[in-house]
Amino acid sequence: MISERRLLILSCSKRKCSTLRLLPAIERYNGPAFQVLRRFLREQPNKAALLDVYILSAGYGLIRADRPTTLYDQKMIPSRAAELQPEVLTTFAEIMQSNYTSLCLVMGKTYLRALEGWECFAPKSMKLTVADGPMGIKLSQLKNWLWDEQSQSC
Repeated sequence: MISERRLLILSCSKRKCSTLRLLPAIERYNGPAFQVLRRFLREQPNKAALLDVYILSAGYGLIRADRPTTLYDQKMIPSRAAELQPEVLTTFAEIMQSNYTSLCLVMGKTYLRALEGWECFAPKSMKLTVADGPMGIKLSQLKNWLWDEQSQSC
């Protein structure tokens, strides 16, 4: 049986753990999507082993969830998204060299601008979920995707 690797890309969150020491990005950010993700990682370790998580950060660009980060406050604005876009696309293209079967993007429209053009690098065979709508709907879509629940498609 071939393992089905999945890729999740979340935007960073304004809510952060305020400790001054370096923290892995997944621990630094503390918005609702990160709370859903950490719950999944705790409750579904077997599925979590097949999940790679990257974070699109206004401060750092597209980074692995385990990358050490400092406490910072930088908002993703259109000009910052445009500035980051070439580097973010290069990183995304490198990430796509892995054989993922499914991709989920959870971010707002401004963050998506930094990823503009990503479709060119994603294999046509990959199952794609782009969470859309108000935050509560996006969180529900994220939860359904993480737990691989088919009851609500995006």
